[in-house]
Amino acid sequence: MRVRIVYSKRGGACFVPHIALAQIFSRSALRAGLTPIMTQGFSPRAKISFAPELPAGVLALNEPADMYFVDTQDDIKTLLNISLPEGFNISQVLYPEENSPSLGKICTHAEYFLRCKSCIPVDFFGDSLVDVDSSEDWQKVIISSPAQNPIGGLVKFMIRENIISGWHEINIVRSAIGILSEGRVIVRE
Repeated sequence: MRVRIVYSKRGGACFVPHIALAQIFSRSALRAGLTPIMTQGFSPRAKISFAPELPAGVLALNEPADMYFVDTQDDIKTLLNISLPEGFNISQVLYPEENSPSLGKICTHAEYFLRCKSCIPVDFFGDSLVDVDSSEDWQKVIISSPAQNPIGGLVKFMIRENIISGWHEINIVRSAIGILSEGRVIVRE
């Protein structure tokens, strides 16, 4: 059975690289008493898929992940939250229909909050830029095709153009990744 979880990475958990997430979630599922479905092949692993990756150091507030279990229990959210490392938290558990689209197909937009001392050149995203909203401290940016337009590309561009000297001069939070609905990015089943 496929279960879509929506989780956050805060605090020190934001420094966990994308490549380590599958191991963290599969071990947490095992600690929680859940039995993940394993992939086939020479080196079987728990069957899990994630939204397009984030660079280490970027906070994430609403990240979807599809986990596949042999059977499910009533309170997956509580069981996993108890088993996950500090900084990870599951806010929702969704049950997509069997033939519903994969995460790769539904993660068409991403919403970020950016803050730095210098001006953020949001025109870097060109036609992929959907919306920009600036407050006194933060700049909200919605981009399409986040897998092809990663936020790390913006930071590298800003470093190359001497707008900032490194990652330490910019704060980035991905507030959501999913589909665009009424000016907001939401995760759906």
